[in-house]
Amino acid sequence: MDVEPATVIHAYGVVCTDAAIDVPATGIGGAGVALLDAGPVSGVFSIVPGASYGAAAWEEHAEDPAWLAQVATEHQRVLNDLVRDIDVLPLRLPAMYRDEVQLHQMLEAETPLFLAVLQALHDHLEWSVHLYLVGEPEESTVERPASGSEYLRQRIDALSRRDSARGNRERLVRDAYASLADLSRQSVVNQPQDSTLSGRREPMLLNSAHLVCRRHERLFLAGVEEVAARLARDGITVEVSGPWPPYNFVELGTDRVDPAEARP
Repeated sequence: MDVEPATVIHAYGVVCTDAAIDVPATGIGGAGVALLDAGPVSGVFSIVPGASYGAAAWEEHAEDPAWLAQVATEHQRVLNDLVRDIDVLPLRLPAMYRDEVQLHQMLEAETPLFLAVLQALHDHLEWSVHLYLVGEPEESTVERPASGSEYLRQRIDALSRRDSARGNRERLVRDAYASLADLSRQSVVNQPQDSTLSGRREPMLLNSAHLVCRRHERLFLAGVEEVAARLARDGITVEVSGPWPPYNFVELGTDRVDPAEARP
């Protein structure tokens, strides 16, 4: 039976070593945050209790949304603090290592990849845009049908109007996304979130992410305001958040690092 180590390493992301870095004071579970120099790149990490954040804890809480959300929030907070001033590549959860030696070996092995991605995404951040349907045009009042055929005609007309409204909304959403994509270096459409994730009762029509140069943030946000003004009269509201690390434009994990191979 494997014994859980007293402490494990939780890694947040990767940065260029020569960047002027001021790491946050605390991270996961209130643990201190530090840098591990691996040559051209450094890892941002915390030393956390193995009993609370080791492999067994992740397995135990795999179906515990409250625990997962808490860890994800604390993980993201560290990355958000870093990304205000420097480029950072986020590591996806659970970015856990046995010790600093194992993390250092991963950083060394992946240095060419990390440097290439850091260069490609230099000075770019991610912005999230959500569109919600908050209101629909009211159905016009119709006279009580005088016959079965009249009732059927009214039903067909109502369905036709709804189909037309749905088609119009889809066109508006496509146009809105295209407008914002034109102001972004890259854009991606994700699956719309349900109310549990979005925190809103209204249906989400668009869940998009946009990679924007820091110098062009004001231009992008002005474009968001223009889109919001256009959509408001059709009962669609726009929610923008960020800037975030480029989660949707770089997916860096630890899958290629075999813990057995990383043992000293």
